[in-house]
Amino acid sequence: MALKTIKGARMTRSPNGSPQDAASSSVEICAICGDRATGRHYGAVSCDGCKGFFRRTIRKRHQYVCRFSHDCIVDKDHRNTCRRCRYDKCVKNGMRKDAVQHERDRITTAVRPPSVTSFSPSHESEEFIDNLVKAEKATRRTTVITRTADAKLPATLCDVTYSMNQQLHLMVNWARHLSDYQGFPIETQMALLRHFSAQHLVMCAAFRSVSIESDTIWLTNDAHLPRDAPKVPDVNRVTARILDHLVHPMRKLKLDEKEYVALKAIVFFDHMAKGAEEFADKINAARERALVAFEHYVSHVSPLRDSPRRMANLLLMLPPILGIARDLLEDVQLASIFGLAQLENETLMRDLMLSEDRSQSQPKTTPGESKSKSPS
Repeated sequence: MALKTIKGARMTRSPNGSPQDAASSSVEICAICGDRATGRHYGAVSCDGCKGFFRRTIRKRHQYVCRFSHDCIVDKDHRNTCRRCRYDKCVKNGMRKDAVQHERDRITTAVRPPSVTSFSPSHESEEFIDNLVKAEKATRRTTVITRTADAKLPATLCDVTYSMNQQLHLMVNWARHLSDYQGFPIETQMALLRHFSAQHLVMCAAFRSVSIESDTIWLTNDAHLPRDAPKVPDVNRVTARILDHLVHPMRKLKLDEKEYVALKAIVFFDHMAKGAEEFADKINAARERALVAFEHYVSHVSPLRDSPRRMANLLLMLPPILGIARDLLEDVQLASIFGLAQLENETLMRDLMLSEDRSQSQPKTTPGESKSKSPS
């Protein structure tokens, strides 16, 4: 029999009947993953992460399959490993499908006050991040990453050029999955792609290399670029800066995929993109949505949300991304001028990174059809 809490001090009775101090138990624990709970959701004491997972599963009618024997570990660190076992544990601990439906009915019938935006940090932020993750995974699934005979060997200049062009194709496919991007005219889309292209290359190279425990940048064909690449001396400056200012901080902060895709969206929707001035307000609104979703995830959902100044430390990577991207763009332009790399067949790279007037765009659904000018 539990004694009532008096001014914050809780006393309970142990199994043998003696009272014991249970102040430490005043913090509720999620019945599904053991993380800090935020209340009772859909019939079970749970955290925001498991609450959102169960809600999305029911609303979107997801069907999960366990790849093992339906006894996967579901805890704070492994709750995303097997969605089937996580869902089963939600149901086992009291979460009800009808509670989700009743919540939707209440939201539908409620009178929503007028506002400039209807972006709710607790619900729409999670969906925003989920859509970014889907865009990232869909791009990886539909695009074939070529693995050459030189896989896991030191990269050559040809490997670097090929990998960069391939990543730009990935970027275009990724952007097409973003609903905000789809709402812009083709000229504005091209302006955003051109402005983001070098930053995309830098961010992808860094994040792809985080899991590799070596001082190396890994390319899309599995060739690697060490800090001092003897075969590609012209890219050593950029390689070293990516490793020092992005890979190492990402590794130290344990940057996860959801934080990564949110940062990509924040960088991508830049109203300063040349040629996108007419839609600057709408681009800024898209960036604000990305920032709100990023802040909500880092502060309330991420397993590392209690880390001091985590959001600030993650955002501090944005200036190095821009600075390194400028160096990369300069190197690509110099390589083109002096013929150090064979870029005549890399149409997309020329259109996005070597165009003299980056405010001009061709009305094509896929960039890369126009002739580019060599910088004079």
